[in-house]
Amino acid sequence: MTKNRFIIGRIALILAALPFVLSAYETGPDPFRTGAPGDSGTCLGSGCHSGSLNPTVGSVKIIMPNGNTYTPGGGKIRIMVQILDSTRQKFGFEMTARPASNIQNGQAGGFTNSDGFTQVICADGGNKTGTGCPAKFAQEFVEQTFSGYQASTSGGYTYQFDWTPPATNVGNVNLYVAANAGPAGSPVQTNSDVYTANLTLTPAAANPNAPAVSPGGVVPVYSSSTTVQPGSWFSIYGTNLAAATTIWNGDFPQTLGGTTVTVNGKNAYLWFVSAGQINAQAPDDTATGTVPVVVTTANGSSMTTITLAKAGPSFLLLGDAKHATGIILTPDGSGSQAGGVYDLLGPSSTGAGFRAAKKGENIAIYGVGFGPTATAVPAGKVYSGAAAVTTLPTVTLGGVPVTVDFAGIVGAGLYQLNFKIPANVGSGDLALQALVNGVMTQANIVIPVQ
Repeated sequence: MTKNRFIIGRIALILAALPFVLSAYETGPDPFRTGAPGDSGTCLGSGCHSGSLNPTVGSVKIIMPNGNTYTPGGGKIRIMVQILDSTRQKFGFEMTARPASNIQNGQAGGFTNSDGFTQVICADGGNKTGTGCPAKFAQEFVEQTFSGYQASTSGGYTYQFDWTPPATNVGNVNLYVAANAGPAGSPVQTNSDVYTANLTLTPAAANPNAPAVSPGGVVPVYSSSTTVQPGSWFSIYGTNLAAATTIWNGDFPQTLGGTTVTVNGKNAYLWFVSAGQINAQAPDDTATGTVPVVVTTANGSSMTTITLAKAGPSFLLLGDAKHATGIILTPDGSGSQAGGVYDLLGPSSTGAGFRAAKKGENIAIYGVGFGPTATAVPAGKVYSGAAAVTTLPTVTLGGVPVTVDFAGIVGAGLYQLNFKIPANVGSGDLALQALVNGVMTQANIVIPVQ
């Protein structure tokens, strides 16, 4: 994506006789103008401003309200950039965050706009999106927008934005900023002074009770996939995720047992929390791709990432983590459950009421993440009904395709798949698989057929 900016002051187009081009960027400069080692200096001498560097009449200062430390994997930190110059009227800046171990090429954490006065761009000059910067252009730069430039006031101005620390301890982090101070009037101002500053952040001492999410520890319930559908139930595995084991009252709390979870900055709905596991419903979101997941307790925060997609299918499982959860419909009234309506699908050893399905019988299998429904079902609310999916999943049993009669949401985040056991399948524990929008359910899941 091309960076959206007003390129002001192409004076050379008008005064072609001049041997140089004067221009200024009231919506922020191109990347790598922070004065950091390895960057392209500042806007001075780069065809942007022609003033002085760090004159004594002014300054720029990086302000960290909570001190010059960061907690690896911690939550957002508010940063302020204060620019002072009593002789100037309009102000702008650009900042970057680099690990001290790789100042020239590294990126430490990530910037986020807190208002309309700043924006974040990537190393290729494009705007940072909801999924971050491209891997090849991972370095980020936060700078003023046109609205920020207009809002800046005579004598000085303070910008503010958020910075999320690295997920792990990368050692010291260096912040570099270059700020410009110019006259009032037209934004095409080349007689602007530039001020630079830098600040070193040190990692805070680790709290032994701080939450920590295991690598790959955010998955759809009962699955090992890292793809989660918005509105779907998912699990988080790790340590110190909650002070005690707590179960919801069916009221979709966003804080449970002192623990909160956000997905892409939005609160998830918590069903179960414990020291080692959290079960939650992802909030509704239109974003796709890699997004942050943050677990926060009284002892700190832990951040990781998952992939949001339109589907992230996973079957619910019995206690043996092998057999899919389901029922066998018994229209003749012979079932052991609900007054003869159905039997429970599973090995008879599981308990009373469980049995294998017979060929030709209709069954219902339960899961999560089987794709969008024709009627939207919002997350975080009780639901009763049957909202059919827009695209039926492709299902096989023992390698044999089955015809899905219904697939859709029948409860909050809960999907049901109805189909008949084909006459040409084998017997025993048969592998069950479903494909939705190119995403496959978890491997090695079976149902018993006799």
